[in-house]
Amino acid sequence: MTRFNYEIIDLSIGFYKNMPKYDAAWFPEFSYDEIQPENLVDNTWKRRFTKINLFAHNGTHVEVSDHVFKDGNTLRNYKIDKFIGFPVIVDLTEAKLGEPIRYDFIYEKLKHKNIMKNDIILLKTLYNDRYWETENFWDNSPWLDEEAALYLGSLEPTLVGIDFQTEKPKEKNFVVHKALTEKGTILCEYLINLDRIDESCLFMALPIDFPELEASPVRASALRIIGESV
Repeated sequence: MTRFNYEIIDLSIGFYKNMPKYDAAWFPEFSYDEIQPENLVDNTWKRRFTKINLFAHNGTHVEVSDHVFKDGNTLRNYKIDKFIGFPVIVDLTEAKLGEPIRYDFIYEKLKHKNIMKNDIILLKTLYNDRYWETENFWDNSPWLDEEAALYLGSLEPTLVGIDFQTEKPKEKNFVVHKALTEKGTILCEYLINLDRIDESCLFMALPIDFPELEASPVRASALRIIGESV
């Protein structure tokens, strides 16, 4: 049997106490609590039990149309193979801070790529890599304008992954989310390290099995084969 050496590239922002969160009163902070069963309080050996207070829309996560449509799909409607594939990577590193990524810019970047229905498309600006944990992270990001999002949605990719803010700051109607997810596309937000992968890498953003929910944290990563092992 042929064996291969490989590299795993982590594309995720993890969860930790006091991590950045969206600036809204309703948006909960990530936290966890340790639970000690009464009969183990005075034990001389350790058994640790942790309760995680997890919000599905912080850190790197996927979301589907039930997030923004009353009759949308939950994660129950997506087989696990929808979260894995070889990506089409779109270099948007020229995008300007605090300005929209417009249709014509996206179109120029994609017109020479052979985009197929059910492809995975990753949009790379490196914004999250450079500005995560900075004071104005939520307000300085580029974002997709509605026309660009409608164009991407019309391509009917299985998944669109991004490393910048999806919507214009303070956008209340979720126009980009709706445009991307209306035809069943999965949205993966808060990616990092997209400069470390190419289209030969196998992309993975596997959700926790929450069939009734509209979103789930993921450990997004990519696998690169680097040759046969001896």
